[in-house]
Amino acid sequence: MNLFYNPSISELRQLVDSGHKSLDKHHVVVDFDGEVIIDPEMKYKGISLNRFKFHTTISESVKNNTRGLKALFETLLEAYNGNGFEIQRRFNSAA
Repeated sequence: MNLFYNPSISELRQLVDSGHKSLDKHHVVVDFDGEVIIDPEMKYKGISLNRFKFHTTISESVKNNTRGLKALFETLLEAYNGNGFEIQRRFNSAA
């Protein structure tokens, strides 16, 4: 999913659904070009999450929670366009 090219909640749902079901928590990151990646450490061995513009952790329950998925979507958009640190703290307290 890319936040620069016509992002949608349905694309985010597909991305979140693609996460490994064996994990209780998933890392979601936004790269500087707007690309959103779930569990980048599983795709790119040894990569630091601090390398990305924004990163957060979501639980497996977000997959079935429409409100949580919408909050994640809004958080990712705001992080891509603004200040990710404050947004992450607010999202983590809401999710």
